[in-house]
Amino acid sequence: MTESQNRDTIKTYVGDMYALESHIEEALDRQLSHFADHPKANAAIRRFHTMVRTQRDTMKTHLEALGGETGGALKSAVSSVFGVAAGVIDKVRPEAMSKMLRDDYTAFNLAAISYHMLYGTALMLKHNETAQLAEQHHRAYTDAVQDINQIILSVVALELKKDGHTIDERAMDQATETMNQDWKSTAPSSPSELGTSSPSTRGETGPGGFNA
Repeated sequence: MTESQNRDTIKTYVGDMYALESHIEEALDRQLSHFADHPKANAAIRRFHTMVRTQRDTMKTHLEALGGETGGALKSAVSSVFGVAAGVIDKVRPEAMSKMLRDDYTAFNLAAISYHMLYGTALMLKHNETAQLAEQHHRAYTDAVQDINQIILSVVALELKKDGHTIDERAMDQATETMNQDWKSTAPSSPSELGTSSPSTRGETGPGGFNA
């Protein structure tokens, strides 16, 4: 491909990620008032919201520098494919903090794998500035996913107690530790364990599954 074709591909994929960040930010913004009963979760949601808002603005600036569109038309086109990311929170009870965190977890993993793909694409097309941003944002989302792993069961425990259940507090800690060990034990020691493929086998889809 020519340099201009590479740039157009990167621009399309960066636009996808700007739109996804925008949708996640909107979802988190609606959650800010729902976590007052759980200080750790409340602090986490506010931290996530700041992170996503900052990343959205960064991707907007980067997209504009590439000559891409950042208006409502782009966000509208992307929303139908992403399912408005974490927007499903509108369908759950306002007090169901655990379900909101579950939906955030899903959205964050979508963003993480999308940035993973953008990072690899940018490296293969030698667009280093995009690759650097993608790696930074990927790391932020993987950190956020791990944060949710550490607090989700304490939120579930609070909701169970509110519903009148008597719980085993030690079991909550045991379950969290078991899940942490599962994450550690399933991490590959090297990329070769999973196999690699050449760029020609990757297809022509963007980070969010869009056709280039």
